[in-house]
Amino acid sequence: MSFILGMDTGGTYTDGVIVDASTHAIVCKAKALTTKEDLTIGIKNCIENLNFQNTEKISLVSLSTTLATNAIVEGRGAKVGLIYMGMDLDDEVPAEMTVKIKGGCDIMGRLAEDLDREELRQVLESMKGKVDALAISAYASVRNPKQEQEIRRLADQILDIPVVCAHQLTSALGFHYRTVTAVLNGRLIPIIDELLKTTKTVLQEKAIHAPVMIVKGDGTLMTEAMAKERPIETILSGPAASVIGGLALTGEKDGIVLDMGGTTTDIANVSDGTVNIRKKGARVGGWFTRVQAVEISTFGLGGDSRICLDRKGNLQIGPQKVWPLCVMGHRYPYLAHELKSFRRVGEYKVYFEQEADCYSYIGGQLPKDASAEERIIVEKLQGGPHSLTYLARAVGKAPETIDLTPLVESGILARISVTPTDILHVRSKYLEWDRDIAQAGVEILAKRKEITVSKLLDMAETMIHEKMAMCCVESGADFDDKKFSIGESEEAMYLIELAFRGSGKSLLKPQLHLNKPVVAIGAPARAWVEEAGKLLDARVMVPENADVANAYGAAVGQVIETVELLISVDGDKFILNAPWERKVYGTKGEAMFYAVHEGRKHIQHQLIEAGYHSWKIEEKPSDILVQTAENGEKTYMGTKMVITGTGTALQNKKEV
Repeated sequence: MSFILGMDTGGTYTDGVIVDASTHAIVCKAKALTTKEDLTIGIKNCIENLNFQNTEKISLVSLSTTLATNAIVEGRGAKVGLIYMGMDLDDEVPAEMTVKIKGGCDIMGRLAEDLDREELRQVLESMKGKVDALAISAYASVRNPKQEQEIRRLADQILDIPVVCAHQLTSALGFHYRTVTAVLNGRLIPIIDELLKTTKTVLQEKAIHAPVMIVKGDGTLMTEAMAKERPIETILSGPAASVIGGLALTGEKDGIVLDMGGTTTDIANVSDGTVNIRKKGARVGGWFTRVQAVEISTFGLGGDSRICLDRKGNLQIGPQKVWPLCVMGHRYPYLAHELKSFRRVGEYKVYFEQEADCYSYIGGQLPKDASAEERIIVEKLQGGPHSLTYLARAVGKAPETIDLTPLVESGILARISVTPTDILHVRSKYLEWDRDIAQAGVEILAKRKEITVSKLLDMAETMIHEKMAMCCVESGADFDDKKFSIGESEEAMYLIELAFRGSGKSLLKPQLHLNKPVVAIGAPARAWVEEAGKLLDARVMVPENADVANAYGAAVGQVIETVELLISVDGDKFILNAPWERKVYGTKGEAMFYAVHEGRKHIQHQLIEAGYHSWKIEEKPSDILVQTAENGEKTYMGTKMVITGTGTALQNKKEV
């Protein structure tokens, strides 16, 4: 008997499951707090919490991670140099150095301009010591990668840094987006490489000597070696794993998979067992890429969303992510005493921070122009987190006059606040952490709002249910390709609010109905989504083990390799464009034979590298026909051959 270890590193928790490799049954599961300062601490804690004794029988470790997505959003990563040719770039790219050189080919893959090798050598020499990785992108290189390959060979000799060729990452046209994809891939190489190194160190400490796989953005798995070479494909890895896990746990073929995590709620549409994929590529951190990923709608609502009062005294939920009071109160029991010292009541005042908030020092240096007040506060917090009231007393100011938001936004401090998770603790619906401090925080908000605690809890729960239902409504519009924000339309919101709440004075009573069931996963899912489903007249399924669906999705994912080859007509010749070369044939039959033979060989090689010794390979040709006459006749312009291989039996070996 062998087992699979599936792990997911989320914004709040690192989840783990041990799965029977033959039956896919969950043997045990565990959670640990994610340690952003060093992810391996959370991974190590999670493995220890599994308390699984037969680690020598683990044959595969499969990870899903938000590391690549977060790095792009936050602008982190390696310094990348870009060499491009064949056409000017339409817009900016996320590169440290950008140089255009001679070279390039036309859309048919015919060389349009030769490389100037002396110019190329000078450019590469000028990048020495200034960049950590190099991206190479040529116009229409997916039709002929020869020049990109030649530049790479010389760059390997001169620079001794990772080199990325755009044609290796995608077969899709679109020069600018393909270039951006190559540059982002270069930025992510050291980040994913470090994650894999440190993760393997933890695994070795725990006597786990199994190959490591990473979940890609489309929900399939990639090998450790491929992840190091093509880390860009791990963007949206976490949401993809949640979709795969949700489907596997329920067996549903049609539905809306809703994953409520700590930071966000991610929603995907599943039809006939197939997850919608963004064929044109995912957009992350404002950058359009050519990376195919699960089509996800994301909303800033999660178990760690901040609940506070706005400047008008209205209750507000999210989108800011904070540490829940109950979690930090469990770590630092004195925080509950500090919050309980709040005694002020009366009219709500306009102020920056909330007295229900606490703050924790994360790290980093204060800016040179930091005020004396900020320096005192940071010094106090270096000894441990404290409440706003405590910090106000330390600097001799009223709490409402202190503004710590700049230090939070700069990553020096973290805010600790009332969250939906705290609401569940006060209601005694979820008691993993400290209920006492959650109660104290809610009481402060109620006093400020001048209502009872019970009424504030009712108000917060209703808002969360309605927000969750709105997430489903907006996702439905998005999946129906209606590109507008419902929340910004007064007319739409008027009808939706009537549907949710009703009004005895209105002539209208609109109703909403979701045509698909909702598969709800994530730790807070059962508490919030079932009530939201009632507002949408939707059937909600919360499967057993919904709290670790992401990790389960990582464990049961498959390696699916795909390669696209294009045969096009050029006069009396047939041009075969493969990701690795361009070849010319005299007949279509010859070109098709090579496409199938070499395409299958390429897929088999990828699956063997992934550890599989048996597989299923399918070829799907589709002719490209263009109407060229008024009578409707169509002319053959070429054939796209898509070859897909799926691994069916993983070998139990030590290394991949």
